[in-house]
Amino acid sequence: MLKKMLIKFTLISAVLSTPGYADNWQSENTKSRLHYTASFEQAPVNGAFKAFSVVYSVDEKGKPTRLTVKVSIASADMGNSDINAVILGSEWFNVAQYPHAFFASDNFAAIINSEGENEFIATGILQLKGTKRSVSVPLIWQEISDKKALMTGNLTLNRADFSIGSGEWANAEQIGLAVKIGFEILLNRRAKE
Repeated sequence: MLKKMLIKFTLISAVLSTPGYADNWQSENTKSRLHYTASFEQAPVNGAFKAFSVVYSVDEKGKPTRLTVKVSIASADMGNSDINAVILGSEWFNVAQYPHAFFASDNFAAIINSEGENEFIATGILQLKGTKRSVSVPLIWQEISDKKALMTGNLTLNRADFSIGSGEWANAEQIGLAVKIGFEILLNRRAKE
């Protein structure tokens, strides 16, 4: 009996002391934005993803341990129904075969920020249109209250790295290869897991 209790206590202690025992923060999508800017004949063209999920985990000291993002590609909106239909096709996002994009990171490098904000580079794998690539995402983390926080940042991706825009659209003559991604994500603290 005593032996069983000691084993149980040891297992519980091990679980509580692992880095995985963390606070999780979940995105509140109605108050969050995930947007992008491409270029057409060198003029900026804006779009956004309307459906996505972000989970951010921290350890008992508040240091980040995990960031996961899931994006519904079918929610891409460029403000024009004809363009929206085209970008979902096989030459662009190929939503029929690849309905989601994923990003996951457990590698965070802190940056000294003169404004006192928590700034990090999250390096992980972005999976988009069947291609996986290592991507580094700069982000700023600001706790608004005990239960709410804001994550912001931006980065630039090369659409050719993920075969976004194939065939006649593969070159940069009309549509530029660089796509700027920006995000302002409001998150709510969830119970410890």
